[in-house]
Amino acid sequence: LSNLRETDGRTALRARNFYGALRVEQFGATDSPTASRRLMHGVISHGEQRLGAVARRLPSTYYGPGSGAGLAIAARGTQPQRVAVIGLGVGTLAAYGRPGDTYRFYEINPLVMAVARSHFSYLADSPATIEIAQGDARLLLQRELEARGPQGFDVIVVDAFSGDSIPMHLMTREALALYARHLAPGGIVAFHISNRHLALAPVVRRLADTAGLQARRVHHVPDADSPALEHTSEYVLLSRDAGFIEGAAMREHGEPIEASAAAPWSDDHANLLAAMRWTPR
Repeated sequence: LSNLRETDGRTALRARNFYGALRVEQFGATDSPTASRRLMHGVISHGEQRLGAVARRLPSTYYGPGSGAGLAIAARGTQPQRVAVIGLGVGTLAAYGRPGDTYRFYEINPLVMAVARSHFSYLADSPATIEIAQGDARLLLQRELEARGPQGFDVIVVDAFSGDSIPMHLMTREALALYARHLAPGGIVAFHISNRHLALAPVVRRLADTAGLQARRVHHVPDADSPALEHTSEYVLLSRDAGFIEGAAMREHGEPIEASAAAPWSDDHANLLAAMRWTPR
């Protein structure tokens, strides 16, 4: 992948494959303390990173310490952990990795994998062991379960729902049952559901009920002067661990969710229209 600077002075890379068009935008000169890069897939941002030596190691956009993902990863304290992330983006969550940790990313688009390594440094900077599995996450997790058994993930972040076309097969009763099989005791599934078009928290709560998991919504609004380009984010965290669900972090940042009255989404049935955010004209 080669760099370029187009006439807009901002586009550093354009590339396209079967999964669509990617664009890397750079804001500011590389040696500027406020310079950053952003990965766009169409009109959807897949991550952004500061370029400074210190700031580039900070988790940004939807993944800051106060986000649902940040809280889930922090729940284990300092002990080494295994984290699975469905959806690579620019690899932002690798910023939380520590020596002894393993972060395993599942990404269907090989071009995203190449761009995350060539134009962003989260993966290279992380002291954790980084693994990237290319393909459909659900199929890969099923094959891994059959071949090697449960992987014992402390956290599974399902991060594939920010666009206007979501992979619904990753948010069904059967999908959640698969994630739960791969969890370590007391593990957490974090659904990232920041979405302009869909209200997905009640859908996830309904799935949690069918799986015997407790759910809390985390709506995080970062400080306006966040040095890491944080964005407002919405997650639903699921766990059987009452100590986490009822603990200090969830008392401060979590809130209960009203379950959807509709049937839980399954591989045979999903009601996308019922989850739409309807705006009166």
